[in-house]
Amino acid sequence: MLAKKRPVVIAVCGCPGAGKTTVAAATAGRFGIPFLTRDEIKTGLGLSSASVAEDGRVRLDRDFHVAGGPVSLRAEAVMVDVVRLLAASGVSFVVESSVLSHELLDVLVAGGTRVLAVHVVAQEAVIGQRLGARAAEGGAVDQQLLSLFQRGEMKRSIFEPPEGVDAVVELDTSHGGDPAVETIVAAVIALLGPPGTGGDSLPIEPATDHRPRPATRSAPAGPDQARPATPVDLPPVSPVG
Repeated sequence: MLAKKRPVVIAVCGCPGAGKTTVAAATAGRFGIPFLTRDEIKTGLGLSSASVAEDGRVRLDRDFHVAGGPVSLRAEAVMVDVVRLLAASGVSFVVESSVLSHELLDVLVAGGTRVLAVHVVAQEAVIGQRLGARAAEGGAVDQQLLSLFQRGEMKRSIFEPPEGVDAVVELDTSHGGDPAVETIVAAVIALLGPPGTGGDSLPIEPATDHRPRPATRSAPAGPDQARPATPVDLPPVSPVG
């Protein structure tokens, strides 16, 4: 009987405004693997209980507009459940959340995955500008996050990956541009180990022509961009069910 290959999970974390969603989306597109983000789950939960106002606009519950509030906590719980299912099914994927909780990491470890944590960072002035631009658009959560940042309550250390992951990469997006995904590719290759040395492989080549569109403005430019795409075998995306 063939041994089950251990999936690779790329867990992206970082302060709001650092550019983690852009990096996570580009990474998922580079490898051609699923991308799971708590913010999208939160949006889905919010819409499931929304109502339609007389002017035809969608009206979300008040709790949706509270940073770290009840809807955010429900989204975290749903994300952990989905991660548990994917990991148990042997699927490699990208997961993104500001903080990689110990509960999330415990599920990944229990599922036998190899975890590469990508800590996305940026200069404080850059993060402040990004959060300010978002808050100017009128979003209640963005305004709360900007206020927390201005009060010094969103220190970089809060968003650092927890102990227990297999490897950590720090990616600085201060200078903008396309994400330096090749840095992450190199870390994945190192995590998998060279062919023929016992490291599992995954028959998926990076889908470099199908990168998801960034959900945020931030992302780093770097010398790796000029390099040709490196084929990487990751554990396969298998059907769940």
